[in-house]
Amino acid sequence: MNQKDYKNAKQDHKEAEKPAEAKEESVSVSRQEYEAMKTKSDERDIFYDKYLRAHSEFENAKKRIEKEKLDFIKYANDSIILEFLPIIDNLEIAEKHIKEAKDFKAVQEGLDMIQLQIQKFLKDIGIEKVKTVGDKFDPHRHEAVETEDAHGQEDGTVVAELKPGYALNGRLLRPASVKIVKKKTQENQGG
Repeated sequence: MNQKDYKNAKQDHKEAEKPAEAKEESVSVSRQEYEAMKTKSDERDIFYDKYLRAHSEFENAKKRIEKEKLDFIKYANDSIILEFLPIIDNLEIAEKHIKEAKDFKAVQEGLDMIQLQIQKFLKDIGIEKVKTVGDKFDPHRHEAVETEDAHGQEDGTVVAELKPGYALNGRLLRPASVKIVKKKTQENQGG
């Protein structure tokens, strides 16, 4: 509630106090009763004024908190982005050196260092790769996109990772795309 709304509400309250049509009746009260009623009326006006001010402050605080919440959401990832920028810088440097490179072993070493830097960054923010090769297929962590008949391995064993999966603080972000062992049955082999 802004200042204008506050003044309008106060004015409406005062107008509501006025009788719609004064009747020709008169009431007599003692001076003491009149003073007591006048005091109560003044107190009511003070409390009503305090109520309007408090309500106005509450509405303003609510708007301020909502704006702060939106700003927090909007800029929540800025520290993560700042940590990632050096990796981008190193990739740009590597790209420039690749174009001029004569020693491809040095280029490979540079890219390996960037890969390690990325893995450390991900670990620091709570992102881990989903374990795959050699594990039993788990539909909650893996997505089987290929199968093969591998002799000597148990049915449902993950034999290759085609695309890594990731979890954030233990919660799956993306399942790993994997190749699993699926033994051919007699029906499939004869077919």
